[in-house]
Amino acid sequence: MKHNTFLSSDHKTTSHFICWEPQGERVGTVQIIHGMAEYIERYHEFAKYLNELGFVVVGHDHLGHGQSVLEAESKHGYFGETEPITFVLEDIDQIKEWIENNYPDLPHFMLGHSMGSFALRNYLQLYKADISGAIFMGTGKKASMLPLALSLTKGLNVTAPKKTNKWLDYLAFGSFSKQFPENGRFNWLSKNQENVKNYETDSLTGFTFTNNGFYTLFRLVDGANQNGWAQNIDQDLPVLVISGEQDPVGDFGIGPRKVAKELDEAGIKDVSLVLFADLRHEILFENEKIEVYKAISNWLQKRLNPGMKN
Repeated sequence: MKHNTFLSSDHKTTSHFICWEPQGERVGTVQIIHGMAEYIERYHEFAKYLNELGFVVVGHDHLGHGQSVLEAESKHGYFGETEPITFVLEDIDQIKEWIENNYPDLPHFMLGHSMGSFALRNYLQLYKADISGAIFMGTGKKASMLPLALSLTKGLNVTAPKKTNKWLDYLAFGSFSKQFPENGRFNWLSKNQENVKNYETDSLTGFTFTNNGFYTLFRLVDGANQNGWAQNIDQDLPVLVISGEQDPVGDFGIGPRKVAKELDEAGIKDVSLVLFADLRHEILFENEKIEVYKAISNWLQKRLNPGMKN
C-alpha cells in the first residue's frame, strides 16, 4: 500500500490517494470512489483481496474527507467554493489519468460506492471515459424530498457554506435507522454491528456534512438520476449494479432494480444486477463480505476473460 498526493482541482488542497499493488502478475486496475463521510483506507481489506487476483487498486479521499482537507480550514464535509461538483468529478478524472499513465496496458474498471456511485454515474455521462467496466454499489434513485433539499441547500451554500447542518442530516438520513431493531444513528449501515461500532468511533467517519457538502451530495444524486441519464453512457460499457436488499439508500432493492432497468432500456449491452437479500448499505463490511468480494471479482474476471465459466 503506497500513499500518494495530488493537487486537487480546487487548486488549493493537497489530496490523498492510495495505490495497492499485487506482488505478482497484474491483470487490470480498479479505481474505488468512496462514499459520504468515510475515506479510502477503509477499503484496505477489499483491495488486498483484489491484489491476490492481480488487480491494482487505486482510490482517493474526496475533498473534505480523510486526508484531503485543508489544514487551515480543518473542515470535513466541505467540498469547496464555486463549483464543488466539478471538483469532485475532475479529481476522479485526475486519478483515472494517473492510473492510465502508470498502467497504460491494463484494462481499467471503476467502482463507486454510495455517494461515490452517484459521482461515478455523473462522471460517465460527462466524461465519456474509455474503461472496461463500471460498478455502482449502494446506489439508488431520487428521494421525494430532493427538489426541496436542492432548493434549500442552494441558498445555504451561498450564505453559510461551512456551517454543519444537523437538521439536514436528520431530514436525509434520520428515518433510515428506524427501519432496524438495533439502536443507534448508523445501524442501517450494516447488519454487522461491529462495523457500525468501528464507524461510530472513527473520527474520520460519520461526521455531519456542511451546507456545502449537502448541496454537493444532492446535486450528485440529481445529476445521476436525470431523465434519460443512462442514454448518455456508452452502450458497450459493461455495468454491474450491486447492493444489499436491506439498504435504505436503495429503497430496499427498489432503487438498484430501477437503475439496472434504466441501463438496460437505454441499450447498455452488458448489465448485471446482484442483490444480497439480508445485507444493508455497506456490503463490503458485512460478515458475509467474502460472498460480496467473490461476486465483484467474478464479474471483473469475466470482463477480462469473456469465455470464463462460473
